[in-house]
Amino acid sequence: MRLSKSFKTVLLVVLSMLLLSLSVLLAGPEKVINDFSKFHFSVVIAILIVFAFNLILVSFRLSKILNHFGINLPFSVATKASLQGHFASLFFISLFGQVAGRHNVLRLYGAEPVLIAALTALERIILFAVSAGLAFTGAIWILDVNAITAFLNDISIIQVLFVSSISFLASFWFGKSKFESRLFNSLFKRHRFFQLTEITLITLLAQSLVIGTFVLAGLSLAPEIGFWKLFAAAALTSFAASLPISVNGWGIREITAIFAFGTVGMPSSMALAISVLIGLSSTAVVLATYPYIFTKSETNNRRIASPSSLSSSKPNLEIEKSATYLLIIAGVILIFFQIHVSLPNGLLNINLADPFAILALAAVVTHAFFKRQLPLWSIQYFNLSLFIFTCLLVFSFVNGLHTIGITQWALTGRTLGWLVLLGYLSFGILAASYFRRIVLKRFIETLIATSVAIILFHAIMRWLIYTGWLDAGGTTLNFEGFSGNRNAFAFQLLSCSALLLAFTNHQKKLIPIQVGKFKIQREQITIAAHGIILAGIVFTGSRAGILTGLFLLIFSGASKFTNLSALRNSLLYGFIVWAFFILFLPWFSQIPEQNINTRFAVQSIFSHDDSNLERWESIRYGFEMWKDSPWLGAGLGVFTEISPQWFKEKTVIHSTPVWVLAELGLIGAVILIAILTWFLVSIVRTGIRKPTDRAAIMLLGVFIVFSLVHEIFYQRIFWLVLGFCLAVSHQERLKERFTRS
Repeated sequence: MRLSKSFKTVLLVVLSMLLLSLSVLLAGPEKVINDFSKFHFSVVIAILIVFAFNLILVSFRLSKILNHFGINLPFSVATKASLQGHFASLFFISLFGQVAGRHNVLRLYGAEPVLIAALTALERIILFAVSAGLAFTGAIWILDVNAITAFLNDISIIQVLFVSSISFLASFWFGKSKFESRLFNSLFKRHRFFQLTEITLITLLAQSLVIGTFVLAGLSLAPEIGFWKLFAAAALTSFAASLPISVNGWGIREITAIFAFGTVGMPSSMALAISVLIGLSSTAVVLATYPYIFTKSETNNRRIASPSSLSSSKPNLEIEKSATYLLIIAGVILIFFQIHVSLPNGLLNINLADPFAILALAAVVTHAFFKRQLPLWSIQYFNLSLFIFTCLLVFSFVNGLHTIGITQWALTGRTLGWLVLLGYLSFGILAASYFRRIVLKRFIETLIATSVAIILFHAIMRWLIYTGWLDAGGTTLNFEGFSGNRNAFAFQLLSCSALLLAFTNHQKKLIPIQVGKFKIQREQITIAAHGIILAGIVFTGSRAGILTGLFLLIFSGASKFTNLSALRNSLLYGFIVWAFFILFLPWFSQIPEQNINTRFAVQSIFSHDDSNLERWESIRYGFEMWKDSPWLGAGLGVFTEISPQWFKEKTVIHSTPVWVLAELGLIGAVILIAILTWFLVSIVRTGIRKPTDRAAIMLLGVFIVFSLVHEIFYQRIFWLVLGFCLAVSHQERLKERFTRS
């Protein structure tokens, strides 16, 4: 564990330093140093004082949040927890550092890591909303409105909010539990609104202080620009620095400062000098105040946390369960929504669920570290398997570093990306530790509801565009949901299909849903949802998705993993949905041919020959790379970095097995095969009695088949579902041991 955390620190520092170095090169080192020397001593002192006030304000906000969630602690304790979180964030990605640092103080008062993670998530969501609002206002002030509108269309923020809300409401209507009813009844009370308003106002004041430091520095170097333009540019820069994609904002803050302050007429060197001053000042305040945590703490209200398990019985267990539920449900819904951030060496794919996955990982790792208790899985030695693969990735990264140096794809996409995938696995640990299996089904239902909502939403939207009633806007040519790639979306739907097929036999026992005078069997809703998912797979036009879907249906029926009658009915529902959008609507509408936008038909066309040729060529070159380094592989990122000599732009190997051979070598392939074999043997030995066992086997089958012609190892939904299927609680493990004995 220490190796993983230390390695993560090194990688994040390297990423931040790369961006910082790039910004220095853009601005010119000599000019930056010259502008930096122009800051008056009084300005620096003023900025330090503002950051000190901001630190007090942020500590006050944490104290209030803890108080609102039933943890009444002295302000001095909250201050120490806040300081420890800020200090840890100097070395780790901010979300991880905040959870680990705060828990180091708050664990002495009975606060579990998952509660701290959830409270940090709430705090960050409010911070994101406030800073995004200020940044949007600043963008309107200094940027072209058309450019802002185009950006919002590209990220489809309104659509994301609408579809995610519909997904949750549909899932809640389908099968809300008593726990969920209690939770949301408590959340939507009047005093909660006032508490949220209070935290939002504190956050607004704290963010304004941070923006004010940029303005102070800007006025000292370029007063002619004016207060409001500097404020607008500072709002954009501060928002970028608050995003959890670097260490303490370094690198991202400097790149954004050059752009934002350059928009209002400030030279790059001056903007960079301001950004560096702000970064150093905030760090200096944290370091200067850090010794305060070593002062004597109040012992009143102290409750030592029980070391027995993640879900130990104590008065605030209900609060912890509520925090865990909100953390997981956010990850389950948002995993379908992907955005792209432009970085110097290409695009960085960011899933909206990634921050919640990082918080989940922080909660599990912090618990394991302080309680000396590793996560429990239904497969023995699964933690060891994860550790071995982590070491393999570290070695391959170093191997690639030796060959071609640091590349963004290897660093952020593969190495840091693996830590994010561990975060998605961690959702399963949290779910198993705090909830029974019936609540686990609720998370699965929410996952299904989200996929169905996305399919129907995009089918309707594409039909309206196809008929000319709506503009295309930021809609993509292929039916790909919000994933940014139709093959990725097809794999997401296949993962949901595997879950539905595994749990089909367990639907008849559920209470029917009352709609007016009618009762609807939940089994029929589940079958209809599966039909929509099958239609969605066909809509994508992904041949790999369709063929893998056929394999999944045949396997599930032949192995009797699912109810054959339900399987037949879901196929019928799927055909009806497909025919409705592809056959019936065109016939019924009778739109004149000149008004039809054929590029946005609901059914995506299959890939062209050029795309197929590129895919096979990438596989061929991948094999050639493996032949050159058969045992250890070429190293992470080597293929992508040198691929422009074969293709028009950087590309990946379109096959997971070939990628493993090319970059991890035969040794890496043997290790992975051994892990997968142990995975299957362990599940089969249990008798495949539970639906989660069947889902895990079908999910692995989908993964193997689909990965032959696409690189899907880093598909987040695979690891999320796998975590739900394999994670077990301490009570389950004890029950299994008792049964076997």
